[in-house]
Amino acid sequence: MIDKIFCNGNIFTQDKENPFANAFAIAHGKIVAVGGNEEVLALRTPNTKLETLNNKTVLPGFNDAHIHIWKVGNLLTYMLDLRGVRSIDEMQQRIFDYAQKNPQLEWIQARGFNEALFPDERMPTKFDLDKVISDRPVAVIRTCAHQLIVNSKALELAGINSQSQTPAGGEIKKFESGELKGHFTETALGLVMNKIQAYNADQYKVMINAAQKEFLKLGITSATDPAVMPDLLEVYYSMEKNDELKVRVNAIPIRLPDGATKALPLPKLFNSDFLNVNTVKFFADGGLSGKTAALKRPYKNSNDYGVLRLEENLFFQLALEAQQAGFKIATHAIGDAALNLVLKVYEGINASATPSSLRRAGVVPHRLEHVGLPSQKNLEDMKRMNVSAVMQPIFLYELGKNFIESLDDAYLSYVYPCKTILNYGINLSLSTDAPVVKDFNPMLCIQSAVERKDIAGNVIAATEKISVEEALFAYTMGSAIANGDENNRGSIETGKFADFIVLDKNPFETISSALSIIKVQSTFIGGKKVY
Repeated sequence: MIDKIFCNGNIFTQDKENPFANAFAIAHGKIVAVGGNEEVLALRTPNTKLETLNNKTVLPGFNDAHIHIWKVGNLLTYMLDLRGVRSIDEMQQRIFDYAQKNPQLEWIQARGFNEALFPDERMPTKFDLDKVISDRPVAVIRTCAHQLIVNSKALELAGINSQSQTPAGGEIKKFESGELKGHFTETALGLVMNKIQAYNADQYKVMINAAQKEFLKLGITSATDPAVMPDLLEVYYSMEKNDELKVRVNAIPIRLPDGATKALPLPKLFNSDFLNVNTVKFFADGGLSGKTAALKRPYKNSNDYGVLRLEENLFFQLALEAQQAGFKIATHAIGDAALNLVLKVYEGINASATPSSLRRAGVVPHRLEHVGLPSQKNLEDMKRMNVSAVMQPIFLYELGKNFIESLDDAYLSYVYPCKTILNYGINLSLSTDAPVVKDFNPMLCIQSAVERKDIAGNVIAATEKISVEEALFAYTMGSAIANGDENNRGSIETGKFADFIVLDKNPFETISSALSIIKVQSTFIGGKKVY
């Protein structure tokens, strides 16, 4: 029996075989027919509920394939949000005020500063934090989440001094005198962060629920949390069991957490309508905006090549183990040096894997997260191995100033090359990596892919612009493909979840600079209105 029919819509299905429709029918939360009004309405029974779309534009729900769900919620609940601060003075005042309002907190934690927005573009040090708080430990994460500034009290409690050993794949920054700056990068963050009491299950639920509420407002019906620790994974299992997940979640457990000396055990494969666990995560390098992404050429006006976090043999062993257990691999790799390493390992594990672990004509469809500066060979390898590129063009908008200042002209000419990815026939998936960026509105990300402008209006790598059609497909079907979910979501198509959104304007008839002001009027999951 057909439960509902939605008719009289301007429906862009994202199904390339049937790209446009006026109506669709739903039964038990899934789409059972798509087409013109007359043919779909002919399926109506006396018990079918009819809803008119009033010629509004309808799309499949957005699928953010790389967004740190609990961290988005953390900045809405338990952590001080410093994104957008314009000076160290402003940052200090915000931290001081937050500490005054929260005397119960043992640690003061904050995230989001970007030194490129400061007048002198200076990276803060422990002394800047000591000036405002000296009696409690303070830990402030840069917006990219790959760098950390702490005060002297935090160094003391963490037992870190100038003789402390730097972990492989990280940095402990020092002044010329040898004194600690209180500045850590990449794997070295774990030296401090592992000393802070972890959030409990109830707190994680508060964060996840806060994030879900915002997602539904923006039309995000599926989201991938790309670095999940075991305690958080248990919370996702619990929420799935108790029907508390409001968006469909792909949780990607991490294998080598910061500061760890050995890998975490593989989780169990899991699949349900609202939770999938079928991929594991590695980090090959750092962030481009903070100049820790691993490059083959140095950053502009420096001798710094970034940080390569993975040792090849260990990466190969852990990735092969995961693949043979049935998992896909997702690896954070931005710079060309990191991409070289990761793709070499992907090729090696595909060649070494047992037949039972292989899919899609003998090639496991792994993922690359970010793909900031791929070489031609990287692109050829990605195409040959059917690797998805999970990219964030919204970085150009919020972090473009960093790229302009830190990359040479050749790198800058193709950074985050969305068009080239498509030209090579590689699956492109769009996402935001929030809370690295403050605004995770999918329409702003789409606008950034189309216009390639930073917040000041500078165009970055203009030849890498893509069309609205291409960007929307990448944010729906492209992400479904990257997640291995193309058979149940990503398009308004028979047999798939009835997850869709109603917009107040048609993005195909909207000038590119106004895409981000298009509003989601309604969000539906499984055919039920949830916003």
